[in-house]
Amino acid sequence: MRLGITIPLDGFQNRHFVELVQHAEKLGFADAWSYETLAGDAFTPVAAAAAVTERIRLGTAIVPVFTRPAALIALSAAAVQQLCGGRFVLGVGISTPTIVEQWMGVPYRMPLTRLRETVAALRAAFTGQRVTISGKTVTINGFRLGAPPETAPPIYVGAQGELMLRTAGEIGDGVIVNYITPETFPRMLNEIRQGGQRGGKSVDSLDIACRILVAVDDEQEVVRENLRRELTAYLTVPQYNRFFQWIGYGDEARAALEAWNAGDRRKALSLVPDHMLESIYIFGTAKQIAQRLRDYEQAGISTTALQFTSFQPDPEQKRGRVMRAMEEVAAAWR
Repeated sequence: MRLGITIPLDGFQNRHFVELVQHAEKLGFADAWSYETLAGDAFTPVAAAAAVTERIRLGTAIVPVFTRPAALIALSAAAVQQLCGGRFVLGVGISTPTIVEQWMGVPYRMPLTRLRETVAALRAAFTGQRVTISGKTVTINGFRLGAPPETAPPIYVGAQGELMLRTAGEIGDGVIVNYITPETFPRMLNEIRQGGQRGGKSVDSLDIACRILVAVDDEQEVVRENLRRELTAYLTVPQYNRFFQWIGYGDEARAALEAWNAGDRRKALSLVPDHMLESIYIFGTAKQIAQRLRDYEQAGISTTALQFTSFQPDPEQKRGRVMRAMEEVAAAWR
């Protein structure tokens, strides 16, 4: 299993970003994956990392297919692929109505169709040929990349529920998952396998990348309190709530959402049990973290994007704890 990191991390802005990605490459981390939330867009971090690294693979996990036209995604992906010399993986997904409609003001319609048509348009664009598509959600008339990449970046598809997992297995060169547990992933892997068969491929040939939050602080009560807040924020998003119910946390997910919707935020937090935190996140000593990562490997995950997180308020101490944890985890993994 490839060990990768998530970029950027809280506290690693400006020159500290360079320190982060170069330190990861020096330690032997194989990948650096960006993400797109309120903290920033997905392409900027990988473009910046491309300029200061030589070997590490770079990827987006994920770029929403609704918030940019397919041609613009192709332009950005081609530029990053050129900058990094062919080390780029383009991860795309359907995101959520909260992000797409409420934050970005873009209609969230026919997500699976939008995903399929966008992936098809991207593959056509990466050939360097003129692209004309008139689909149900994607329309392109005569677009052509002025500088197509020498090697087209592989396209990975982010997925959670059954239908999305099958779709990702069918049309993706790889699959991106998050908030899973090693114990429940085999069920998800079966859906990916079904999709792969429909697409004429073996799941064994698919790289499955998993984003995992790794808390590095020693103060366990502080860690649990902050992880509980983080997980509750996702439990209140209907799409994620359904996913957590599907993988076996039905009672917990429903109870937390009901309390939240009733306006009792404190009760919602209290209804997220420790065993759920311990299954979905990783924390503890470097040895314990490495042991838990072995569970992900045995479950079928082939690539990780570890989001090393410290809840220390002082930025310098936060960076110190993260850098030290990266060193210790890399050593324990060998």
